[in-house]
Amino acid sequence: MKIVACRVYELGSSILASGFPMTTDPAYIAEWECSAEAIDVIIRLGIGMYPYESHFKRAIKLAQNADGSGHKNFMLGIRVAANVTATNAWWMQFERYHFADIVSSQSKMHRLRKLLDNESDAFHTKVSLAEVARLKELMASGADDETLVYNCPIGLELTARITTNYLQLRTIYKQRRNHKLAEWREFCAWIETLPLADKLITYDK
Repeated sequence: MKIVACRVYELGSSILASGFPMTTDPAYIAEWECSAEAIDVIIRLGIGMYPYESHFKRAIKLAQNADGSGHKNFMLGIRVAANVTATNAWWMQFERYHFADIVSSQSKMHRLRKLLDNESDAFHTKVSLAEVARLKELMASGADDETLVYNCPIGLELTARITTNYLQLRTIYKQRRNHKLAEWREFCAWIETLPLADKLITYDK
């Protein structure tokens, strides 16, 4: 699995938004843009939380409430995008999540013939050489694209840009970090690298 070109959006804004249920201060809204940008800089540079410590503490406390309690909904606003290269086996499981979308992806139907020309980069290392050879024989015999797709090993690797959020990544992490499929364990290891992941996503109570 390869995960590159990762972007995290609205982290500062969502941390501030976690305070909406209890705020009555008009300045809270008036100073929104400046405060959100300042929080983003603090997280990016890894510097102290002052003067936004109360916002961080509140967001972390809410995030660590029981899953399903509704207190961590602000995490829906922390959006994540990345380019992921993974096997068909992984993609089929990833698509079961409702708040994880594929922005655009390589087409197996349109690109399989080209991918077969560069087979070393097209298949997972656990795909047997015999399976790849059989598929290439089918292609050489004049098989149409549909036949090739239906006979393609599930270990074909394709790249897609995904978009999701911290709340969905919390669910994925809890469900998949010890999964039998190594790609899920790799994906969860990537989740651990996201800003504040240890406090908002990967924590264990």
